[in-house]
Amino acid sequence: MKFINNSLGFWIKKFPIKTSKSHKYSRGQLVVVSGEKEMIGASMLSAEAALRTGVGAVKALCSKENFKIFTSNFPSLLKKEINSFNEFKKFVLQNKNSVYLIGPGAGATSATLKKTTYLLKNVRYVILDADALTSFKKKTKYLLKLLDENKIITPHIKEFKTIFPQLKKINNNKKLILSAIKQTKATIVLKGNNTLIANNKKILINKKTSNELAVIGTGDVLAGLISSLVGDKKMKPIEAAAAGVWIHSKTAINLKRGLIAEDLIKNIKKTINYIYGKYSK
Repeated sequence: MKFINNSLGFWIKKFPIKTSKSHKYSRGQLVVVSGEKEMIGASMLSAEAALRTGVGAVKALCSKENFKIFTSNFPSLLKKEINSFNEFKKFVLQNKNSVYLIGPGAGATSATLKKTTYLLKNVRYVILDADALTSFKKKTKYLLKLLDENKIITPHIKEFKTIFPQLKKINNNKKLILSAIKQTKATIVLKGNNTLIANNKKILINKKTSNELAVIGTGDVLAGLISSLVGDKKMKPIEAAAAGVWIHSKTAINLKRGLIAEDLIKNIKKTINYIYGKYSK
């Protein structure tokens, strides 16, 4: 299979541009499943990146303890207090048309495994990052069975080899992705210096990036970017993943040295304005 360069031309015409007819409901809702208090910052990074990119509203599912933290630090974020798995199931069944992101700051726990499994079985668009992936460490075959063409996974190399343990001895990312797409219909974003975005029909390589992205929190920002763009009336998973990776890299390149995850979020709007300028031409 041919490796395609991840450029604006691949996805720009499908980018969910805001028009005079757009409103927050037409832009869709992203639900971020928040996790442990110690890592709540990861959920915040994902949520804010999503709001700045392509979604009308973001709602965080969180514990009573985390609810107070979100309320005091993130006024434009919608919050829903969830304190049991039964409450979680009820919410999901009532909001099946939303896009869900789970993993950033979730904790690699049995609770995360349980919630992720339920989402994969009951929701069309689900993005799995970080702990949502590693929670399946002992059930990797089961995870691959649950993933379909509407799901997106965003592992770095260590997480990738956790969910594809049979590929541990391969040290070439291109060979890894070629093997992985034979085992799942999902879109895979294998993060790295040249991030690879692939499903069983296409493979893109993101060649223009910044080494400055090698810092905590930037993966959470990327997960939020991708999650904000996917949906029935927006972009297909492979398009959303490619656009999210491109925006992430372009923003980092513009920032140059010394960036942190919060810098990416503050400067996403500059990259979005650049895309709007290209879209209108």
